This record gives sequence, structure tokens and C-alpha cells, in this order.
Amino acid sequence: MKNENVMKLLAAIGGALTLIEAIIGIGDKRLDVSKIIPIVVAIILAIIVLLTIISPEKYIPLKWMVYVILGIVMIIYGSLTGGILVLIAGFVGYTER
Repeated sequence: MKNENVMKLLAAIGGALTLIEAIIGIGDKRLDVSKIIPIVVAIILAIIVLLTIISPEKYIPLKWMVYVILGIVMIIYGSLTGGILVLIAGFVGYTER
């Protein structure tokens, strides 16, 4: 398996986990503004990551730096497992250079 395929696989799993964590976060009974904003940001980031996997030419190019930045932002906005997987995908893409 080439590094690009491993990078896509890790990013897809990380994006899916982030989306699942955000959807579970919506189910919380006591939501206020301080909880809604990170959930919305996590959903947007997960969709961006999944769109780069589906069709990398149309939306955002499939580059390692994009995954590193998105992984860090995902970790900040509440999805630790998904963010770490996307961050690792970025580092795997960096080693391909």
C-alpha cells in the first residue's frame, strides 16, 4: 500500500470518527452556545476531510499540510481521536515527499 492510500484511509477514518463524535454531541440534553459552536465546527471540519477523500481535485487538494492543519484544529475543537488520526495522515503524507 502506498503512502497516499494509507493517508486517505487514516483521514477517512478520522473524518468519520469526528462526524460521529459531533453527532453524538448534538444528542446532549443540555446544549448551550458554548457547546454548539465546537460541535458545528467539528461537523464542518469532518465534512471537509471527507470531501478531500471523495474527490480531491474538485474541493481541496490532497496535500499533507492540509491534513496537519485540519488535524490540529479538530483536536482543538473537541474530536481527539479523529483529529489524531487526521494528524497522523498528514505526517504519513509528509514522509512520502
